[in-house]
Amino acid sequence: MDSKKYELFLRCFPEFPMTEETFCKLLDAENCRFFTYSENGSELGFSAVSGNKIRLICVDPDHRGKGIGSDLLDQSEKYIISGGFDKAILGGTDSNLFIGAVTPEEQWNDMHCTYFEKRGYTASNGCMEMEMSLSDFSESSTPQYPSDVTFGYCPDSRRSELWGSVRKVDEEWLQYFKTESPVFIAERNGQIVGFCVVDVNADTIISSGNVNVGMIGCVGVIPEARRNGIGLAMVAKAMSDVKKRGCGKVFIHYTHLDWWYGRLGFRTFLRYWFGEKKLA
Repeated sequence: MDSKKYELFLRCFPEFPMTEETFCKLLDAENCRFFTYSENGSELGFSAVSGNKIRLICVDPDHRGKGIGSDLLDQSEKYIISGGFDKAILGGTDSNLFIGAVTPEEQWNDMHCTYFEKRGYTASNGCMEMEMSLSDFSESSTPQYPSDVTFGYCPDSRRSELWGSVRKVDEEWLQYFKTESPVFIAERNGQIVGFCVVDVNADTIISSGNVNVGMIGCVGVIPEARRNGIGLAMVAKAMSDVKKRGCGKVFIHYTHLDWWYGRLGFRTFLRYWFGEKKLA
């Protein structure tokens, strides 16, 4: 992938000043097929496709409204059909860049995305991305929780026990706990009652090259231990740890719980619309 595409991405999304290396890594550029729109030697737009997923479409802000995006979308869909697929997906939840169509709040609230809906895409779901500067966080703001609960990282010797707790929350999450990623846990009476995956130096869409970003994900509390502050306190304790490890920000990926994380000071900065289209 040439640097022109990275530069165009920054013009389209200046709020995400990641390095070119991070951009290529998150996009998985080596495994994408690119389609480009140029005029007079200037690259005005491009799309990136992987399998049947349209990972990204960028059009120069000064040249929008001229049909460039529609042309790139049409080329992308034809390529997907040529690969034997009968459905196109926007982003794809396995992407590390954008997992859906970036959508304005006023449209997202009604679960609409006008641009793609006009082009035959439908969706019934979406999610939010949230962030928080750790300079605004203090462990003294940790919510109250039962006094007999303790927090810390799960030792390897307790991984099988951890998996049992994960199954009680969401069987599909097991895949994220089978790796060597550190897992922060809440323990009560010798039982793992809460857990979350923690990454203290994550490559994310809010990584800028000069601030380490911590990422907290797959936050869960077993059913019988809910509604007493354990989950929120566990996230706060994990945030305190990543701050001590040198992270300047924390990133929450793929969530619908903006009201819940908002109690700790997180803000929503991105909304995705999960769109797909049946192709002839």
